[in-house]
Amino acid sequence: MENLMRVNSMDSLKQAVGSNQHYWLFKHSSTCPVSAGAWNEYNEYASLHPNQLFLYLVVQEDRELSKAIEEITGIKHESPQLFHFASQKMDWHASHNKIKSKFMKEFIA
Repeated sequence: MENLMRVNSMDSLKQAVGSNQHYWLFKHSSTCPVSAGAWNEYNEYASLHPNQLFLYLVVQEDRELSKAIEEITGIKHESPQLFHFASQKMDWHASHNKIKSKFMKEFIA
């Protein structure tokens, strides 16, 4: 999927975001079953919305970026976590079993 990209540093995040005013960022754990379910929900929503930007990082491999996201958002790290940003500010987030395609759709609607 072209609108789903992995980021692994602040530089790659800034480059991926570019001039996009709105984007999603998913913090994914590659070893957690709850994260796997949330990943499926994230991918389902992304596949239905090709004009939105979907980014993700893998917390086990991208720890520095994960910590930076915690500092930027002021939200304590958990995984999985999902954030939506608009105009460089976080305006929505969810974690664990609250990461659902239907909740993302309700937020954007």
